[in-house]
Amino acid sequence: MANELPDLGSYTDNIISTAEEDRISKQILYQVNQSPSVIHDVEIDDYLASLGNNLLMNTSISNRHIEFFILNDSTINAFAMLGGVVGVHTGLFLAANSESELASVLAHEISHITQKHLPRIIASQQRDSYKTALGMALAILISRSNPQLASGAMQAASASAAQNTLDFTRAHEKEADREGIKLLDRAGFDVRGSINFFKTMQKSSQFSDGAAPAFLRTHPITSDRISDIEDRLKDFPYRQRVDSDNFYYVKGKLRAFLEEKSSIINLLKENIKNKSYLNESGEHFALAYAYYRNNQIKETRQEINFLQKLKPANPMLLNLDATLLIKEGKLNEATDLYQKSLSMFPTYRAFVYGLADHYIGFKQSPMAINLLEKYLSIYPRDPNLYELMAKAHAKLGNILLQNESLAEAFYYRYNLREAISLMDLAVRSKDGNFYQKSRVETRLKELQREEMLFKKALN
Repeated sequence: MANELPDLGSYTDNIISTAEEDRISKQILYQVNQSPSVIHDVEIDDYLASLGNNLLMNTSISNRHIEFFILNDSTINAFAMLGGVVGVHTGLFLAANSESELASVLAHEISHITQKHLPRIIASQQRDSYKTALGMALAILISRSNPQLASGAMQAASASAAQNTLDFTRAHEKEADREGIKLLDRAGFDVRGSINFFKTMQKSSQFSDGAAPAFLRTHPITSDRISDIEDRLKDFPYRQRVDSDNFYYVKGKLRAFLEEKSSIINLLKENIKNKSYLNESGEHFALAYAYYRNNQIKETRQEINFLQKLKPANPMLLNLDATLLIKEGKLNEATDLYQKSLSMFPTYRAFVYGLADHYIGFKQSPMAINLLEKYLSIYPRDPNLYELMAKAHAKLGNILLQNESLAEAFYYRYNLREAISLMDLAVRSKDGNFYQKSRVETRLKELQREEMLFKKALN
């Protein structure tokens, strides 16, 4: 079996350097941030990142950052890309019956990255141009994620060609299966989640191969491959693992916001009545969000009160509670709950966003700025924190600081051109002290230098 696997030679390291992969990653993530199909929700993002990073800690590249994002796409799919980027479709998330099943897919995609499958394919194709590699990476994003990301028939056609060129081989898939199972086990998940997920997809395949789930098309699974996975699983002891509440809560939040408002409420109420659900609290949480989305305040409060008796300290539930308190006009209670929640879960970003925005709306921008400065030292790459900082400075009339914060927000959304434009406005601002003016001037030069290096790399 080992003879089927490609060699991990040093040649692939020379195909795309770490610096080139970083540039590719930034360009991909710029496209991701521009796409209306990408879901930007801090609770969902943080859950996915936490799950992925838990797996990543047990790899040879544990010191390297991998970006995860979720696409609003009902097809069952996930994909790894050059530059250490992993995309997950909502359809795949919702199809997973356990946290181990979802983790098994992430482990598989992470293994494609750790085993350098895409650089190895490029090496075999003798495609050693950074510009070509970048174009291929963006083409894969278009073809493997969502057609809405394509801008024209020609681009879509080139994406299709790149997809055909860069599909993983059977040997790559077997290697990702093997390494992914190891990652699952080391991270404490049930390794049988991998085979359970594949079997679930196969059972639901009431169609021909041409209409199979996207994941099965981009990651072909054969009877031989299933047998190989099952043989490997015999080496691992049975592990009973209790799924986290947030797995079911994130699924519930996605269902509440992606389905039609009235129909999802009726469906969830029927499921609860008949006890036909994976998890009771997850179903009630989905119903609470569905009511909230439908502006049914009383019903939302009833569901939250019910859940608080079951899961009183869950951060997602606390965040929904605080959000509802604001909608109910109970502003002081919302402030107290956010502060209490942050003391319980000090790194939970949704509380930081909510409290900072609440302070700004409550005409307490200095308090918002103090809070945001504290958390920017923890999350220095978070564009939402910079955006909130800009909002707070705007309320106080601090033009230089507003433009500086907005520039950083755009920079960490990988829009270098807009970041430079806004940092230039900060430099030209009439307010600001000597230290602030010196800081923005230095930062502008850094951004311009980065843009010059990127343009040079493309030529």
